[in-house]
Amino acid sequence: MKINSNIGECVANLKPSGIGMFFLFLGSMLFFMAACSNEEATPANMYYEYFPDVPGHFVIYDVDSVVYDDFTGQTLTYQYQVKELIESRFFDGEGKESLRLERYIRQSTQEAWEIKNIWQARVLPARAEKTEENLTYVKLVFPPKLGQTWNGNAYNTLPAQNYRITEAHKPYLISPTLTFDSTVTVLQNDFFTLISEDLQEEKYSKHIGLVFKRYRSVTKQPDGSIISGVDYSYRISEFGME
Repeated sequence: MKINSNIGECVANLKPSGIGMFFLFLGSMLFFMAACSNEEATPANMYYEYFPDVPGHFVIYDVDSVVYDDFTGQTLTYQYQVKELIESRFFDGEGKESLRLERYIRQSTQEAWEIKNIWQARVLPARAEKTEENLTYVKLVFPPKLGQTWNGNAYNTLPAQNYRITEAHKPYLISPTLTFDSTVTVLQNDFFTLISEDLQEEKYSKHIGLVFKRYRSVTKQPDGSIISGVDYSYRISEFGME
């Protein structure tokens, strides 16, 4: 029997036992094609490791803070440490799995940690959210790509704020003994006028999370002298598991 392009005609020419073998072969081919299709549809790396969600994971930050007091005219500086610990997982009021973040503070390495506040976070298929002082922010989107933008205030009552990834999967050096192979930088605010400055930026590293944060919001005289505001930064000093 010659090979015929018409499957119906081929089936008609087969003996009963041959028909069974034909459909077994056809079913195998369809299964193979479906498997290949599913394999091709597997999503690319989403890079969830930039926002760890493992209980016990902690990061300690050195914080430098400057406060410009418009009432007294003083410039006050503070140095302290903040520790952020993923204490546990739980289901929030919406029934979604969330992370309980315990945040501790101390003035120096010689002092004991004191609980400062409790925040929470949530890693969803397309984004990472963090609730700080009862306000939820979209900190990252997945997969993070250079130039990608989103509204960081999409799930709170604040005005829309455009976040943008300015660096993606780049190394970052804190010190000769503290380097990171792959980080993502999120510019949250970058607004400057003759009488004001607003800058917010965060940097995330694979398997660690936030490693650097800068927040600057000040008002100025036209000559550039600062009247009031705050300027602080978080720099990672230690991380690990408890």
